Amino acid sequence: MTQTKNPKKWLVATLILLTSSLSLSLCTALTLKEAAVADPVKQVSKKEKLPSSVANAILRIASQRTGLQASQLRIIKYEQIYTNGCLNLPRPAEGCTKINMPAWEVTVKARQQSLVYRSDRNGSRIRLNEAASSIVDAKLPKSVVSAVLQDATQNWGLPANTGRIVNAKQTGWAYGCEVSTFPHPCDPVVVEGWQVTVESGQKRWIYNTDKVGSQVQLYQRESQPNEAKKLPPAVAEQVLKLASEHLTLPISQLLITQTQQQTWSNGCLDLPSPVERCMSAQTPGWQVTVEGKPKQYQVYRTNKSAEQIRTEAIGDMPPRKDSLPNSIAKVVLQDASKQLKVPTSQLYILEGRSQMWSNTCFDLPGTENSCAQAMVAGWRVAVDGNGKTLVYRLDRSGSRFKVE
Repeated sequence: MTQTKNPKKWLVATLILLTSSLSLSLCTALTLKEAAVADPVKQVSKKEKLPSSVANAILRIASQRTGLQASQLRIIKYEQIYTNGCLNLPRPAEGCTKINMPAWEVTVKARQQSLVYRSDRNGSRIRLNEAASSIVDAKLPKSVVSAVLQDATQNWGLPANTGRIVNAKQTGWAYGCEVSTFPHPCDPVVVEGWQVTVESGQKRWIYNTDKVGSQVQLYQRESQPNEAKKLPPAVAEQVLKLASEHLTLPISQLLITQTQQQTWSNGCLDLPSPVERCMSAQTPGWQVTVEGKPKQYQVYRTNKSAEQIRTEAIGDMPPRKDSLPNSIAKVVLQDASKQLKVPTSQLYILEGRSQMWSNTCFDLPGTENSCAQAMVAGWRVAVDGNGKTLVYRLDRSGSRFKVE
């Protein structure tokens, strides 16, 4: 027997079903819209193609910079990134909005150069990422290239035949004030020439030269990853300042190559001098390795704020907390070792400071007519060995000295 449907009941059920479906669709649509408003960055597709407006704007700017026609330029790479309002390339004293803004990073090949640009979504705001670009002035003389590569190889650890010039621009620069020479004020000399960047692996050497490469000076070294960024800025600053005095090199020529958080068992960072008492307390801080020239490095220990810094023993040098140049410390320690008959590893520099003497005998008694009256810049250094103390007076270079 066939059952007859009730038309009224069927109509009500159909309306209820349609209303539920519509409500569900509307609810879903509202949820998606709310999500898009709450986190718009996630709505940007990572597979999106580079818009022609961005490509054309970047090629136009690259053409103006290089003097090449747009047809001579080639976009070899592009990717979507997220930046702040300054495209993560702020200009001096510029305020940048802290937003996760979708942007583009585009690499343009221009003959021997690679220019890396950042652009907003539509190409209305574009900036050159100079640090990531390879920009070499076509006028760079071969003599400059040769001089820079030779100096980097001979003096600064560039492996032979591995360096390549990734940046070169004409510039003016000054020298003469890299490391202060007490008591004389610095007297900078201005030179017109080039700034040239050499790259090998993850390291870069930035040079200043004159116009033809007869005068070459390392300006700065860089390395990736940058270990210094793992340190609090105040710690990095104080460690590099002390290393500059020890190694007699500008801070810009030093590299922090290793950092590690440590907890020392006392206030002397586990490196006490023979004449001090150390507070027994857990002292959090850092162990930091700084590299100067090849095979020249220092290992430092600091407390958390770097108010306390001490140098670990390296080679025949004992632990230290003075700021003397290593060359002066070695002269004093070697002579004290002979006089006190104690290995240099068992000596300790109690004090070392700059001093001015009024004669060539360092203001100590001398034989008749042996002391010329002249202002002599130098050092006064006290050394302890098994409870005995020697006090030295030296000239600036450490070539001449006397014991008090």
